[in-house]
Amino acid sequence: MRSVLFFSTMALAAAAWAVDWRALPSPAGYGATVDLDSASHQQGLGRFTLRRAYASAQSHPSGKDYYSTRLVYLANCGSGAAALVMTQYYGEDRKLIHADIRPSLKRSELTPPESGSDVAAAVKLACDRLSEKAQGGSGSAQGSPPDAGSQKKAEAAQAPPKKPPVPRSSSGSGIVVSSDGHILTNQHVVRECDAYQVIDNATRILKASLQAVDVARDLALLTVEERFPSVASVRKEAAPRLGEAVTVVGYPLVGVLGTRPSVGFGHVSSTVGVRGNPAQMQISVPIQRGASGGPVFDQAGNVIGVVVSKLDALKMAERMGDLPQNVNFAIRGEVLRAFLESQNINFTASENSARLENTDIASRGAAVTVRVRCIREAATAGSTASSPQ
Repeated sequence: MRSVLFFSTMALAAAAWAVDWRALPSPAGYGATVDLDSASHQQGLGRFTLRRAYASAQSHPSGKDYYSTRLVYLANCGSGAAALVMTQYYGEDRKLIHADIRPSLKRSELTPPESGSDVAAAVKLACDRLSEKAQGGSGSAQGSPPDAGSQKKAEAAQAPPKKPPVPRSSSGSGIVVSSDGHILTNQHVVRECDAYQVIDNATRILKASLQAVDVARDLALLTVEERFPSVASVRKEAAPRLGEAVTVVGYPLVGVLGTRPSVGFGHVSSTVGVRGNPAQMQISVPIQRGASGGPVFDQAGNVIGVVVSKLDALKMAERMGDLPQNVNFAIRGEVLRAFLESQNINFTASENSARLENTDIASRGAAVTVRVRCIREAATAGSTASSPQ
């Protein structure tokens, strides 16, 4: 009897994690990348996300134009066969405009992708990543295990020369909060890193060290020896106001969108977070991977929050049959203020409420927002290093 696969539906909020994008073979019409951080196991198959960014607007049957898509695949890593289970379409402002979801499929419906295509390359890279995660033991997959001495000799004869470990990196965002070189970001952005780098809007690459973390509130503090020309100001009465306009600055999807800061505008949708979490607020600004740790500004250019997570649209759509739009979250300003005060950081508290133009907020925000790179040294020999992000 052929088994039928049903996709996982358990999800509330997924962090806007740092990303590990790899470039794929692409035609002239679009550029393709695969997110290796998305590679996971599901019901005995591999699951990964492929992104296509188009050179020009594409027409959707709904009448809307889209400029990029995210394709979620399930793959049999043994045979290399794969099947598309969801396609998400994004407009010019990177807002999700539509999603096609395949709620179930039979294993027999998985087919080998076209040789040399972006999907074929993505399957190989994702399955290699899953194999790396699963390593930890060896032995024959079928039949009796070979003699241990003979196996070791054969492996030694066939083993290629060892290559030095190749660093891998992921990317998030951060906020310059003091003239002493302190950078505020999310704890999950700098988790399990061997080294840290901070890259500012002037493309300076600065070595950083980890000073403090608050795992419960997902906050972390980095320090660099260099100084910055501008420092963010935190609103003195930092509690969010329902419906107030906000601006988010960060470095999302740098492997696709480039290494310049991106800006988004929206409002405070709720003064609490997931399941009424009082340490968070909900914002309507579109959030993508890599934006974690970036600032949320009020209309006067003061920081009132730190971007932390987004609702997993795919899993919520599978669970509820509806596609959530711009349901994103940030750590509230009074929480980040308390964290900075606990670390004796000399940050700027501002009472300024003079409304600024969006262009002024964006300019000031870009000056105090940095990219945070997490560098991990433990890559397997022979693997390909991730592209600088």
